[in-house]
Amino acid sequence: MSTQEMHLLTTKQAMLTALAFVQDSLERLEHIRFNDEAWDEKDVDVDYAVGLAPVHIKSLRATLPSDRAVFDNQWFMAAAAVALSARTFSRTDCHYFRALASLQKKFEVLRAMVEFVALENKGVEA
Repeated sequence: MSTQEMHLLTTKQAMLTALAFVQDSLERLEHIRFNDEAWDEKDVDVDYAVGLAPVHIKSLRATLPSDRAVFDNQWFMAAAAVALSARTFSRTDCHYFRALASLQKKFEVLRAMVEFVALENKGVEA
């Protein structure tokens, strides 16, 4: 069975799927943060930085750009906020940190998925 016969997602569908998945994960992370009884104000910068990611993701979902470079730029901005937060969070032994680190990996894997779909669809999508 050829790739075209497998009926992969379109690149647009892959981008929207990645955005929906990461937005759900960001909302879950926010819920974990609000229920973290050991939260300390020394991590307030992490709180604000992670808060930037949903802004980019929701904007992308609302007006999905046709230009992949624009999508990638916004995606990387959101991913950078999460990555920097994971590197600077003070408590590496808690649920929030593990969820934050997991979200960082999701950004990487989902970006790779979008890239894979785009490459597989190259020449198919016009």
